Amino acid sequence: MAQNGEFAIIDRFFTHEAFGAWKSKGVGDDCAIIDTAGGRLAVTTDMMSVGTHFLPSALAADIGYKALAVNLSDLAAAGAVPRAFFLSIALPGRDDLWLSGFTEGLMKLARAASCPLLGGDTTRAATVGGAPGPVTISITAMGELPAQMGLTRSGAKPGDDIWVSGNVGGACAALRHRLGEWTLPARLFPAAAARMDRPEARNALGTALLNVASACADISDGLAQDLGHIMERSGVAADILWDAVPKHPSLAALTPERQLQAAMNGGDDYELVFTAPSEKRGLVEQASISSLTPVTRIGRIVELTGPRARLTMHDKAGKEVFMPAGGFDHFGEQEAGQ
Repeated sequence: MAQNGEFAIIDRFFTHEAFGAWKSKGVGDDCAIIDTAGGRLAVTTDMMSVGTHFLPSALAADIGYKALAVNLSDLAAAGAVPRAFFLSIALPGRDDLWLSGFTEGLMKLARAASCPLLGGDTTRAATVGGAPGPVTISITAMGELPAQMGLTRSGAKPGDDIWVSGNVGGACAALRHRLGEWTLPARLFPAAAARMDRPEARNALGTALLNVASACADISDGLAQDLGHIMERSGVAADILWDAVPKHPSLAALTPERQLQAAMNGGDDYELVFTAPSEKRGLVEQASISSLTPVTRIGRIVELTGPRARLTMHDKAGKEVFMPAGGFDHFGEQEAGQ
């Protein structure tokens, strides 16, 4: 799975030889993992804007909640305990009603996660062609890790099991329904919409996996793509059993092709995909129980036989299942230099 789009930009322009007193385990993981005199930190940052990450019709409270949730999900992928976050926001203008809703959703999750807002910046969005730019939010979140510990996307070994928390595809199904591209029954749409609007970061599971998982990533861009990051960083390939992939109940109303697209390429699930040695299956189950988070074993890591990591998938009859190209990438269709 070759790097392209936004990940090629990161590799080419923003990956540099380490220098300075603070060093990370590497650019390309969900979090930078940094050793300081006071202990080991996990640090992540995400920028989101209305119109790209949120529909213009999204409620302000949902925007605030989700803006923090996606950062907490990155900390979960590292196994870190959330400790604080910093907020920078660009606004097209002052709208106290919108800001009240945004803050209500943001701080509801912050308090639930014991992750206080400790600083940030506020500015006016640029005006281009006479039109104000969209609301743009950047959050940097920090968490604590035990010394010498922390999950990354590297470390998966041939023979390891592949696991997924919760279920996947619901957020994609809700988005496509809202865009008028797919149709979900009224009885199934609310649960899918909740997955899109207010995802649940799996921090308790991530912490419980610190001594168990060999590699981990959160599912923000699609199961296939985020598992692909583990494969790339670990230098391995993977084989998935399609029937084992835990699908959101709303996908039952879709055609098989759309189920495949939503579950494997949909993104916005913010579940964890992780690998662990097969002899640690019991420990994975214990982590699931202690964190009150369901997990499902969906495949295994295999040897890399070519120059690039390859993800294959089959059904329970052994027939290969071909995945449509996809996974979210901000610059996936833009040529270099444009």
